Parts: sequence; structure tokens; C-alpha cells
Amino acid sequence: ASPAVVEIHVTRQGNGFLGGSTGQGSGFLVDSHGYILTNNHVVQGASSVQVLLKNGTTLNGTVLGTDSRDDLAVVSVDPTKVSGITPLQLADSSTVQIGQLAVAIGSPYGLANSVTAGIISGLNRTVGGNTLTGMLQTDAALNPGNSGGPLLDAQGLVIGINTAMENAASGGIGFAVPIGTAAGGIGS
Repeated sequence: ASPAVVEIHVTRQGNGFLGGSTGQGSGFLVDSHGYILTNNHVVQGASSVQVLLKNGTTLNGTVLGTDSRDDLAVVSVDPTKVSGITPLQLADSSTVQIGQLAVAIGSPYGLANSVTAGIISGLNRTVGGNTLTGMLQTDAALNPGNSGGPLLDAQGLVIGINTAMENAASGGIGFAVPIGTAAGGIGS
């Protein structure tokens, strides 16, 4: 699965003397047309998006669409530049069960294609007050930079998009948007 996982770097324009800011997260290729799924908060307000492939290639990305309510976004890159990469397949997230294996791939702290594993610890969780609902809870380690990366099952199918963590400094717990929430929007 890791060749289809990307690192996303964004630049945001600043106002006046404050200058701009940068951010970093993860994403993953979902089809052969160059579409990458990530979190809205990774690309929100971006004036430029750079996508770093596992092989070291950097591509310009374009934010095609966002869903701030579910914290989802789709970024596109030139499909000819990713033609040799097998996109990740999506699972039926409605069949996810507590106790099943969960594998997270992403770029925590800019460490590309880092892999952690755990289990699904809970279903239908609410995160951030009432902001994100229906989330998958996992004890697979998630850290800043994992946002937007895939949460996989034992067969390597995407069951969720890593989105949030609580108490990351002490091991904490992670949350992922179920892939079924995004699947309708990307035509899968």
C-alpha cells in the first residue's frame, strides 16, 4: 500500500506583515486519474499544494473539492506522473468491527511512509465536540502529519482517513473518518 501514500506540503498566503505559513500532511491515491484523498484541514486555505511521492518525485497538486463538515478533500495531480502506482482499494467501512487490525500509513513529523498498527478501539465516535461524528477510533499511533493518510485493514483495504488524535504525546488515541463517508464523493 505504501507506494500509493503521499506526503502533502501546503503554503498559505499571509496577510500584511504576518507573511505566509506552511503545513504538512498525508494523502493517498484512489484512482488512475491522479485523484488523492486527504483531509480538508491539511489543504484548507492553501495557495499552493506540493505532493511528494514515495520515490521522491514532487508534483504540483490542485485542490478539486473539499468537505469541511466531514474534514475531507480531493487533490489532483498529473495522472501520467502516477501511472505506475497502484491506487489503494476502498473497503466497506460499515463492516468494520471493534478489535480488528488497523494499520496507519502517513508522514508523521515529515517522516514519509511511516507505518503503525493497532486495533479498532471504537466505532461511531464524536470528536471535537460535535464537529466530527461517526469516526473510527484506533490505538494505532497517529501524530501530526498522519492526517489525511489511510487507515487500512488486514487486507490492505482503506477503512478510514486518519484525521485526529487526542493526547498524542502520551500514546493517546486516534480517529479516522470512515471511508464510506468519502466513497460516494469520489465515485467509488
